[in-house]
Amino acid sequence: MKHLPAFLQRLINEFDKLPGIGPKTSARLVFNLMHRKEDIKELSEALADAYKNIHLCPECYDLTDDGLCSICANPQRDKTTICVVANNQDVEAIEKTREFNGVYHLLNGLLSPLEGITPDKLKIKELAARIKNNGVSEMIIALDQSMEGEATTIYLAKFLQDYPVAVTQLARGIPMGANIEYTDEVTLSSALKNRKKL
Repeated sequence: MKHLPAFLQRLINEFDKLPGIGPKTSARLVFNLMHRKEDIKELSEALADAYKNIHLCPECYDLTDDGLCSICANPQRDKTTICVVANNQDVEAIEKTREFNGVYHLLNGLLSPLEGITPDKLKIKELAARIKNNGVSEMIIALDQSMEGEATTIYLAKFLQDYPVAVTQLARGIPMGANIEYTDEVTLSSALKNRKKL
């Protein structure tokens, strides 16, 4: 869109970087916002606040604006059971089931050598440190049923063999190719209940 003012084109380009949003949707969102100045102000303040305050929880690597995230800071959570997930959306999906009372560990991605995501790029060493320091008894691997998710699960199962911890995986109620964040609560709840040992 060569006729657009530079600031509009820049905004469209920024929205276009978001997953699942292409150039047309980006343009539609930007043009919609341009007619709602008060919303632009609110959005820019919220983004500035997030930029200033958000960081990774030093325990589980989820996003937080506090020292620890609300789950790690909660004394009611079972710190001996860790659910290993790929990203923040997976935590939200599992929390909605109300079936899990342990804590989480975010890998912040999945193994994908073609994209340059190797084990050293994920929070795997940090997971080992948590096992040593926190008396962890069970590790639930809750990763997407995809090629990358399966490769990461296999890698983690081998990596954790030398640690005195039971390694389980979500039951196969989640179909191959499905993302945890888009799985309905009933299926996810059943997968948690029927997890199996690796």
